[in-house]
Amino acid sequence: MASSSKSTSMRKAQVLVSCYFCKGQSVKWKCEDCNIRMCNTCKVTVHQGLTSAQDHEVVSIQDTSKSSLGFQETYKKNIFDISLKKNGEILFKEFGVDKIQFLSPAGEVKTVLDSSPMKFLAIHVNRDDEVIVGLREQGPPVPVHDFSVRQVIVFGSDYQRKVTLEFDKKGNKLFSYAARIRTDSRNVVYVIDHFDNDKNGRIVAVDRNSRLRFIYDGHKDLKTFQPEGITITPSDNIVVADRGNDALHVLNSYGDLLGLQLIFKDLGIARPYCVCFDTEGYLLIGCGRGKNEEYGKIYVAKITDSLI
Repeated sequence: MASSSKSTSMRKAQVLVSCYFCKGQSVKWKCEDCNIRMCNTCKVTVHQGLTSAQDHEVVSIQDTSKSSLGFQETYKKNIFDISLKKNGEILFKEFGVDKIQFLSPAGEVKTVLDSSPMKFLAIHVNRDDEVIVGLREQGPPVPVHDFSVRQVIVFGSDYQRKVTLEFDKKGNKLFSYAARIRTDSRNVVYVIDHFDNDKNGRIVAVDRNSRLRFIYDGHKDLKTFQPEGITITPSDNIVVADRGNDALHVLNSYGDLLGLQLIFKDLGIARPYCVCFDTEGYLLIGCGRGKNEEYGKIYVAKITDSLI
């Protein structure tokens, strides 16, 4: 089981996007040529004084968001999970539909996997373009019985079954409900495993030979652990969004807790449901709707370098 000292575990896991020069958080401008963000003061006193930046295009963050955000196409789907293949196809699984479908860049929707008579759960595409899915039997998700079938299956890019993960080397069930799946650079599988209807759960790490690497069930000082989102850093650390505590947990590949941040208390970020990294290395935190809010929110943050 993962463990950590109080001083280590409470280290700040991430900060809001800050000015490149002064590290303050009042970011207002972006230089398109340098690809850096800055505050009002540093735009005038630092960036404008750089000889190499005299002809650079500097735009306000507000203008950037207005020009770059927009709907290319809208599909009304009740999505349970979603992932992206190398060729640009979007794989998705809808609530109440026991199929994995893809949406091609041309807008074509087709079924690629049918789980009948079983039920699909999480979807993930790894760096080898393999499709990894959670699977369970029909009927109520809890409680889990001896006869229950709870699996994580690896399919090749051709959608042919390659590996089935269900039991550890001692014959114990590895999973209760594979809600989310991610893999690291060595294709170790990390599963958000829920074990009740309140989505209390744990992180199960297992290799492709069904060897259990670790189980992480939250920080000892927190009463609950409700993991909802998970992503992997370039150095194979694991970032977990804990909705029940409005927190982010950062683990290493051995299951040791490296950092814990209560993001609502520290940053006002509530109801974190999903996390991922963008192409520039920023952490995106997807959050659910609050009371009287029509939409959820996505926050952009920067992970502390020592945890990436």
